[in-house]
Amino acid sequence: MRLDWLRRPDVLMVVTSAPTYVATGEVLKAVDPLDLTPLRFLMAAAILGVYFLATRGKLLIRKRDVWRVVGISALGYGAYGTLLNLGQTTVPAGTVSLLLNTSPVFAFILGYVVLGERTSRRGIIGMAVATVGVATITVFGPGDLGFDWNAITILAAALVLAAFLIWQQPVLGRVPPVEMVFWGCIVGGLVTLPMAKFDINPQLWGVRTIIAMAVLVVGSTVLAYSFWNLTLAGTSVAEGGSLLFAVPLFSMALGWLILGQIPTLASILGGCIALVGVMLLGRAQNIPHQPDKEDEVLTTSPVVEEVVSVAITPEQQASLDALVDQAIAEVGARLATISLWRPVTGDLIRIYTSLPEIYRVGGISAELGIDWTEQCVARMESFIAESPDDLQSDAFEHHDTLAALRLGAGINAVVQHQGRFLGCLNLMDAPGSYTHEDLARAQIFAEWLAPVMNAISSHMGTVNT
Repeated sequence: MRLDWLRRPDVLMVVTSAPTYVATGEVLKAVDPLDLTPLRFLMAAAILGVYFLATRGKLLIRKRDVWRVVGISALGYGAYGTLLNLGQTTVPAGTVSLLLNTSPVFAFILGYVVLGERTSRRGIIGMAVATVGVATITVFGPGDLGFDWNAITILAAALVLAAFLIWQQPVLGRVPPVEMVFWGCIVGGLVTLPMAKFDINPQLWGVRTIIAMAVLVVGSTVLAYSFWNLTLAGTSVAEGGSLLFAVPLFSMALGWLILGQIPTLASILGGCIALVGVMLLGRAQNIPHQPDKEDEVLTTSPVVEEVVSVAITPEQQASLDALVDQAIAEVGARLATISLWRPVTGDLIRIYTSLPEIYRVGGISAELGIDWTEQCVARMESFIAESPDDLQSDAFEHHDTLAALRLGAGINAVVQHQGRFLGCLNLMDAPGSYTHEDLARAQIFAEWLAPVMNAISSHMGTVNT
């Protein structure tokens, strides 16, 4: 039985976010709330820095985005983290989780008003159902919810969180999601450092405190924020943020197991209602992504590459159009291209593109890495890139353009004919869009493309440089 859903960034986001409030509550027993914010984020920044060095990852932030990223980070990491810590000094972890999950409601409204986002009717119904579930838990839950003035601080954190989601969303199209977490942790840690009391008493750090701190930094910051950004990079603020409604279900379970906070019948009922809403929102996300020519496409410059003239007959063009249209409908893609291998020059020439404004027919890919050549040309093996980090390999070019188009996952399906490598069918979409089942379906279309690509390859003499 395949468990590909366990690899989805939205699912992993929920799982890694759930322990945040229990871990924070445990650490606050030994650390002042104003000390915890810089400590948490600077430790996370150090871990991410080591990750980028170990993987030789490139930082792709551009000058025009620097100050915007600084502001986003100060808000979503510095201000949000500080408010969360201050509020949780008296508000129980379960209640914090419930109150913070009003942020998707704010995000839904702000996304509608500020970004002009729209969602399907199913998404609106899912939002409404999830809101009813959270309201049921809050209003009809146990009387001793710990709702005091610090709860207002938590609600303020929820509002800050919603504004952070709105402000960050467009930037995720230009700055890779994991890199955004790196900058967020650095800025968030540094801007809150002047407020720190530096009142950290090592004698109060028991085993539970150390474990909680590790969970908070690694799981709830490095991983949770990364999965969160990967999710938001591939969907709208309304739909992506609404997935956080699932977090209280896990938070209540952890509170029960670790802190002994037994949920009431109303909490269980409200949690089930919220889960139904999340499932509806998840179904709403399955609408295939299509290129947004009024936004990303029109504001993205054509890639810089050598372009040659390619002669393709109307019949061949019609075959390419029909097969790619079917592949997009069944597999999904915001960008689809077909590249033909030229063995004499050892490069690829683009013979089809769904975004001719940016990736032009006749464009040549000459900087092909050894790993890609060995896998695709020599062994004729297709592959899948499931996240923006995977796209940093030598199999992909024009990384700035991919980021601008919010393309964070790709399929490279090898096309061959009688044991001869002909080229590739390339499909690209938002992060987390593809599974190995999608790769298998794309490979079928690659096989159907073989006859027409073989015919085009046989007339390579018609290609004029």
